[in-house]
Amino acid sequence: FVYILLPILNNAVLGVQNINADVRKAAISMGMTKFQLMKDVEMPLALPLILSGIRLSSVSVISWATLASYVGAGGLGDFVFNGLNLYNPIMIVSAAVLVTALALIVDYVLRAVEKWSVPTGLKE
Repeated sequence: FVYILLPILNNAVLGVQNINADVRKAAISMGMTKFQLMKDVEMPLALPLILSGIRLSSVSVISWATLASYVGAGGLGDFVFNGLNLYNPIMIVSAAVLVTALALIVDYVLRAVEKWSVPTGLKE
């Protein structure tokens, strides 16, 4: 859990740091409080980078969760390690394909959420 927080936090910080200073100054000159500035200006502008950090972390955690069976946590990693122990390449490949498919599906769903939630003017 802690391992996946770094890309999310890193992208959130980068997203806020890359906001144009003129946009901040314009919002402050309009009388926005710090909370309003964060809620109405900084978060919508940083949202694409924050969501890409969440996508990256979700795919990473799926791959790392496969390795968790090495310490007895179970999951699809059990098929990989059992296949290695039994010299069964079909079991290894099928588990690897399932983990890859799961990661791709999660990435696709989060990409759709990102496209839906990012304001229209910020889309590439």
